[in-house]
Amino acid sequence: MLKKSYYVSVGSGTIEDAQTLADLGNYSYEYAVEATDQEIRELRWLMGSYMAETEKTFARAGVPYKSADHDEATNEYNSQARELYAMIYRLGTPETRGHIEKMRIMEKLGNSDYRQPGYGRHNAEEAIDVNDRGQVGPK
Repeated sequence: MLKKSYYVSVGSGTIEDAQTLADLGNYSYEYAVEATDQEIRELRWLMGSYMAETEKTFARAGVPYKSADHDEATNEYNSQARELYAMIYRLGTPETRGHIEKMRIMEKLGNSDYRQPGYGRHNAEEAIDVNDRGQVGPK
């Protein structure tokens, strides 16, 4: 199958081909990929799913009594982001793959940081031990 160049902006949720990029003139993008028609359809679908999850997490963020910790919307957002970036990486040019590697986004999206203070059985006591003159973290 013939692959064509496409330009992806995760921030704005767009995927443009070379001709559209030339027509727009001032279009900015983060990633360049090479994809077949089928691959670009899949990438567009993943981008749409990712953008929908972004909206859900934004809507949930305003609920003051609901923690984002272990939140279904946050977990689904992370899952969609991992899938999207994995496909961008797979289809990406060497520069795109290098950029994604430098960002370490796949590692960050897969790491919940639950090993950090405040996520254990004693939550707040682990994060700030008031009996230990302000020392942060477990003893």
